[in-house]
Parts: sequence; structure tokens; C-alpha cells
Amino acid sequence: MKSIETEGDTIDEAIERALNALQVGRDRVEIEILADASRGLFGFGGKKARVRATVRPPLSALGGERLTDADSRETSRSSTSTRDGRSDRSGSSRASRPRGPTPGPVHPPTEAMAPPAGPFQARAKAVLEGILAYLTAGCAVEARTGDEPGSFVLAVKGDSGGLVIGRRGQTLDALEYLVNRIVARSEDAPASRIMVDVEGYRERRREYLNELARRLAEKAKQTGRSVTLNPMSPRDRRVVHLALQNDTSVETRSQGQGYYRKMLILPGARRGNRPSPPSQE
Repeated sequence: MKSIETEGDTIDEAIERALNALQVGRDRVEIEILADASRGLFGFGGKKARVRATVRPPLSALGGERLTDADSRETSRSSTSTRDGRSDRSGSSRASRPRGPTPGPVHPPTEAMAPPAGPFQARAKAVLEGILAYLTAGCAVEARTGDEPGSFVLAVKGDSGGLVIGRRGQTLDALEYLVNRIVARSEDAPASRIMVDVEGYRERRREYLNELARRLAEKAKQTGRSVTLNPMSPRDRRVVHLALQNDTSVETRSQGQGYYRKMLILPGARRGNRPSPPSQE
């Protein structure tokens, strides 16, 4: 299996460099976080984030032992069709019928990805395009329905994705906030949530935060001391809360005021032996 180690100012940047070097998509690799980024004292001696990306072997190399969820569903569907008598009964009957396109993997309904219609969505798309015109050139915006009810996504595509995302997604969060505020001023604006994304960054960020939360929770349990995460946006804090909500041996808590707040992971808090809070509290 091909493997590569890359560095970056952030975990996401290191992963992006690894994907570019391997020329594969995110779903084709396994990511191992070797080191998180640190700023150092007074800006000196900081360390870059480092990851190891390993390309997963293709299905054919595994001798058919591994099946994806889509393959499993197709196999189950084929066997069910045979039991119900819906499959072809002879080779001649198959030959006499015109062959249709080969069935592919099962995907979500196409309606879920269809661009939303209406003046409100078009206005939001135009607002984002206008802001991006001042930041960079060559970016395109596509609108589609979101996974959450009453939401839709403005997906930015282009060669300047890193500039639009910014450090830990702060520029992307600011763009999303501006678009929501501007469009909400319209009298006919519905109660819809507008999400801005760049080349699947939101999902990659969520996966990274889930892994980071679990790793730091284990550290808190092993040392018996609380762990403090750097200031995070409300979206990122929510991801950490949800990642550890079923872990009864730790508790998560936001600390501070304002939009960006620190996150605390407290060991043993739900068992009644809550440790002393950190000194910065």
C-alpha cells in the first residue's frame, strides 16, 4: 500500500497536500494524525501538523473479501430477486432482451442534490459570488439542498479553496455569517439556514474534530486532568460535544465569551468526582 507523510500549518492543510501528492480522493485513503500544529512561545519554535496518508487497496486486490455498503446492498438485492423468481430463467431469454446500462452503486435520491429553486436561493448565491469577486478570481458557486431540514448549501469550487477556507475555516465561517445576515434582511426571506462549503471541507473538518475529541478524551481519562482545546467556532464546538455525548466518563464544556470559545474536556465529571477547573477559569 502506498503511503506518504506530509506537513502543514493545520491538519486539514497537511491532509490536502497528501491527497494532492497521491492524486486520490479523500475516500481512498486512511489518515493517521502524527502531530498536531502548535504555535510555540511568542511565535517561535512552533511545529507544523503532520499526517500519514495510506492509500486503501482496490477491491480487486482483496479478492472480493471486502464489500462496500453499496456492493452489499446490490448483492442482497440480486439474491432477493432470484428467490422471488424475477431473475432471467435461461441464457436465451437474456440474449433475446436488449441489454440496458449496467447497474451501479446505490446513491441517495437525486432530488436531495438538486439545486434549490426560488429567488431567495438565487439571491444568496449572487451575494456570495459578489463577495468572492473581491477576494479571488476563478471561483464558481453551486447551490444544492442541505442535509438538515430547511437548509441549503452554497458549494464553492475553484483553485483558491485554501484562501476561501482560511485558518481553521475562519474565513469560511465569516463568509457564511455575512451571507446569512445579508439575505436575512429581505422581507421575503424564509427561515432557511445557508451553509457555505469548499470542496467538502466541512465534512473533512468534522471527521478531524471527531478524531481529535476522542483522542483528547482518552488523554483526559488517563491523566485525570482536564484538557483545553483552542478557541473554536460554535459549529466546531457542537461537533466536539456530539462526538463525546455518549462517553459517560468525560464531560465537555465551553469556556469564555464571544463567538470563538475554548472547549474543556473534563474527566470523571459525570461520575460525581469532577476535577478542579483549570487555572485559566
